[in-house]
Amino acid sequence: MAKYKIKNNFNFRVKRSDKKRPVVVVDAAHLGGAYKGTFVSASTLDGAGCILPLAYGVVDTENDCSWTWFFENFKNAFGERENMCIVSDRNESIIKSVSIVYPNVPHCACIWHLWKNVCSSFKRSKKTLSDIFYSMAKAYRKEDFDKLMAKVVKVDHRVKDYLEEAGYEKWSRVHSTINRGRMMTSNIAECINGCLVDARKLTIIDFLEEARLLFGSWNYKNREIASYTKDTLGRRFEEILIVNASKSSKMKVVPSSEYIFTVHEAGKRYIVCLERKTCTCGRFQHDEIPCAHAIAVLKHKNVTNLHPYCSDYYKPYALEKTYEVVMVPMPDKDDWNVPEYVLDEIVRPPRYRRLAGRPRKRRKKNADEKITVNNNCCGQCGQEGHNRRTCTFFPKED
Repeated sequence: MAKYKIKNNFNFRVKRSDKKRPVVVVDAAHLGGAYKGTFVSASTLDGAGCILPLAYGVVDTENDCSWTWFFENFKNAFGERENMCIVSDRNESIIKSVSIVYPNVPHCACIWHLWKNVCSSFKRSKKTLSDIFYSMAKAYRKEDFDKLMAKVVKVDHRVKDYLEEAGYEKWSRVHSTINRGRMMTSNIAECINGCLVDARKLTIIDFLEEARLLFGSWNYKNREIASYTKDTLGRRFEEILIVNASKSSKMKVVPSSEYIFTVHEAGKRYIVCLERKTCTCGRFQHDEIPCAHAIAVLKHKNVTNLHPYCSDYYKPYALEKTYEVVMVPMPDKDDWNVPEYVLDEIVRPPRYRRLAGRPRKRRKKNADEKITVNNNCCGQCGQEGHNRRTCTFFPKED
């Protein structure tokens, strides 16, 4: 009965596109209107590193039935693709629905939400382990991961047990069974929720129209940028090439064969194979873009065009194909062709109880999210705790 109500009383929108990496981020956000509800969405990144919304809808609440309905409709539009994965927080309904609708697709955890779970369970260790955890999650080599995990064990062995129980393959880049790229968090879905904060206070139809207008404007802007991006990669990845090129300037290259080279950097040795597009640092094959060591080798070979060594996903053709599907505007409400059985159906507003007090405008932030107020600094010496008039570092002239 609940499944029937979701299908008939709520809306679902899908944007189709085939030229994208199949790493799908899903998330939900509560609506702030009179009758509440939950906004659910699926999104990914395009070849330029911009947010690409894939599907969105409105359900009654986050539960097994709602997420199963969402993923079933999403699968009908998006399908099941090779090397696909779904990234979200550790919501049990999402994990269960993914296993039902996408039994062969792995579910990966957002490392930010996972770290918040660690902080709530092991409060005394969170300050010491914060940087270690994020470095460990983003490590490209198992050797680096093991060294960082050894530091975690020294601080609190219970954290290692918790992370191991969560599954290394769900949050660690080096243990992942598929290539998540740079989407280690569900931040892109949180950005969509943030852009729709004010719109979520509207009624359902008005809210869906605002969401469509927002995504349509993104689609138009990114398609326009892709139309004149002919000779370079997507903006974000072209910047990565520039940064890696600057890092490669102080490296020493020793050739071993036509394709295999040894690169020396700060006392460490890395082996680059141009034929297989691999490097022992792990970045070349994982990011599918030349790392600093690979660029040093290409400079040694006097190769100026780096694009053949980049993934097709970052190239202008793929980016242009991503936005070839236009988001068609909705006609005026008076021009809608509504079936008779829909007009005959009586939809009553859901039962709800208004909470006491004034409704909150913003969500409650954790203690580590709150912005600390900076102390005033001295205008002469730049140190905190005093001002120019009381500064003792530069004594006043008589």
